[in-house]
Amino acid sequence: MRHYPRAVLGAALAAGLTLADVAAAAAETPGPGQKIVGPETCVECHLDQIQVWKHTVHQHTFRELPRKPETEAMLGRLGLTRFKGEPQCQACHFTTKDVDGESQAVAGIACESCHGPAADWVKTHGDYGGPGATAASETPAHRAARLARADAAGMLGPRTILALGQACYDCHLVPDERIVNVGGHPAGSPGFNLLTWLEGEVRHDVPRTGDKVNPEAPLPRRRLLFVLGCILETEHGFRAVAAATERATFALAQARRADAARRLLARIDTLVSVPELSEMVAVAQAARLRLHNRDELVAAADRLAQLARAFAARVDGSQLAGVDALLPGAAQYRGTPYQFPQS
Repeated sequence: MRHYPRAVLGAALAAGLTLADVAAAAAETPGPGQKIVGPETCVECHLDQIQVWKHTVHQHTFRELPRKPETEAMLGRLGLTRFKGEPQCQACHFTTKDVDGESQAVAGIACESCHGPAADWVKTHGDYGGPGATAASETPAHRAARLARADAAGMLGPRTILALGQACYDCHLVPDERIVNVGGHPAGSPGFNLLTWLEGEVRHDVPRTGDKVNPEAPLPRRRLLFVLGCILETEHGFRAVAAATERATFALAQARRADAARRLLARIDTLVSVPELSEMVAVAQAARLRLHNRDELVAAADRLAQLARAFAARVDGSQLAGVDALLPGAAQYRGTPYQFPQS
């Protein structure tokens, strides 16, 4: 069974397509699963980050979620059978790899679920300057060039934080109306916020110095994550409402979230002076959050995405000091960040 990226599924559903339509359109297109290398490839250089991952729900979901009674009940309501084999489930709950033409779940939400299929960039990412070179011996110029090449080849990370955040919201705001209204799946992760999740149990900011610490992001970075999260929640909420076909749980929940996000975005706009943000607020406030308004909502979401790219390219957080009073504190982070035992 073929795997479809979360963003592809969300865009297709917002456009009124079905999974059958997606399958037909993608029949001759290589899937991203063909470019998945698996977390075992990453562990060689990122042992500390893998150690953090092992303590997260993202990792535990691989074995635990399929065994839960509520999972079985949801599958029954949807007329599905094998949780790990269904594309709707694979898209958000597993890292999948194409094996002999079929998509197989090989891990929970792992490295490539967030950082992108790695076949095209993993060698570049791990090349520190030739045989015998290490991260410690790499020159700053080589590191900058190496990371730029990896980013250009599709790696998502700190330098492409907007795209990384998109991957989070593709799943944490569920884009599929049927699995919510029929299956009983939540319409999204309650209280999801880019800052509180990335600074919570999935935090894996282990310094290159080799120190066994997992520090909180600097304040300017936290500001940026908070505002980008608000922008992404608005955009994804609009796309979800655009995909809704009936006044039921999915449409109502997504409309409430989208409206709350655009209201918060408007409040942020009163606290900082960023032209792209002001234009986003105008676009968001003009859009009508109602059923059967797909074209207007998709157009607004597309414009928000365009402005978000301009915003992320220019703003680094130093321009966002006005939002400090709104930032969630450590007590609000989702889960406890892993800290390495100190000798």
